[in-house]
Amino acid sequence: MRILALGLGNDLYGDDGVGLHAVRLLRNAWTAGAQPAGTLDEVDFVECPVSGVALLDVIHGYDALIIIDTIIKDDPVTGRIRLLETADVRDLPGPSPHYVSIPQTLALGKLLGLKMPVTVKIIAVEAKNLFRLGEGLSEDMKARLPEILDAASHVLRGLVMRPLSDAIVSAKPAG
Repeated sequence: MRILALGLGNDLYGDDGVGLHAVRLLRNAWTAGAQPAGTLDEVDFVECPVSGVALLDVIHGYDALIIIDTIIKDDPVTGRIRLLETADVRDLPGPSPHYVSIPQTLALGKLLGLKMPVTVKIIAVEAKNLFRLGEGLSEDMKARLPEILDAASHVLRGLVMRPLSDAIVSAKPAG
């Protein structure tokens, strides 16, 4: 199974870059020995500043996708984590007509005949300072990085440690 751990965000907008930082830490921990022994899955770690349809180039060809990104909430708590599936993410265009949601991007990829991830897990991180121009995370977000890394590691390990029967079923071609 091919798995993509994808950190989304923009380092120039403060806490919006948390996905980039988190996937970098996840990659370092995974390659330093956090991966379970005997892992046969291929895991790629990508830091990505794009969104919408541009993500098709990044996510096609994978069986599973883990996204780490910020989420806009009313009265956010910096660094609070929400574990979501694609069904939990709104399917409507955002504030710009150029924006395409994750569910829409996945559906478009399927319509185009691209191999799209079947399993999608989203680690949504609440942030207050999404539009603060200036490089770097706030001190509050930096303090929450270990919890974000733990959540991402847990999700990734859950994907690679699934029962063998699940791996066999997911490897069978549809039809």
